[in-house]
Amino acid sequence: MDIDSIINQNFTKISLPYLNLAKEKHNCKKCEIFTHYNHNPIQSEGNAENPIFMFIGEAPGDDELTQNRPFIGRAGQRIREELRKYPHTFTKENTVISNTVACRPLNNMFPSGKDGRKLVGICVSSWLMKEINILKPKVIVTLGSQALHFVRSDRGITSNRGTWKFLPEFRAWSLATYHPSYVLRCQNTEQIHIPKEFEKDIQIIAETWQDIVENDPNMQMTEEEWSKERAFYRAAAKGLLKPEPIMEYND
Repeated sequence: MDIDSIINQNFTKISLPYLNLAKEKHNCKKCEIFTHYNHNPIQSEGNAENPIFMFIGEAPGDDELTQNRPFIGRAGQRIREELRKYPHTFTKENTVISNTVACRPLNNMFPSGKDGRKLVGICVSSWLMKEINILKPKVIVTLGSQALHFVRSDRGITSNRGTWKFLPEFRAWSLATYHPSYVLRCQNTEQIHIPKEFEKDIQIIAETWQDIVENDPNMQMTEEEWSKERAFYRAAAKGLLKPEPIMEYND
């Protein structure tokens, strides 16, 4: 499938900077993850111009390679099923779905170890970080521990899920939840609380995101004002300033 057809299929809106990124990404062969299935990187899907919501998973699987779309297999259907419960919140016109890694890893095993982290780092810095910076979503939802780590530099999905956190590097609010594949594995087991918590997390996003975003002065600043404020956050991160308490909200 050529890149123009994929773009027409996957995106409801697309800006010129993102279009250029997508075309560059389509031909990426920067790391060996690509070689396992010899398939072009999988593009994101949804609003590629000005999304409110950005959902980030781990990596595409076989179904995604077949259809050139992210989150289209069983796990993808699980998250899409949950989003459809809130048709006035999540739509193709205001949401984009992406992955931490754009190519399918060998046997669907997310790269691990020192060499694996290096490969993922190449993909994240080459595509995902650029994608976030171009799209500037107001809300970033990380699905699973890998997206949590590579997007937010946090570890521990259980301790981080279900709580809002402001990400100054992206000027966006984020909420972490479980990866839908893990949710599927936990259904009909003793861990039935996992699907329930997953559903609760999506509900929290749907019901509270607007108040979180609209009541945050950072989100209302002009680009010039935010540029100055971001400098403060960066200085605080380097230990040059005493940071203010991290803004977090529970449901």
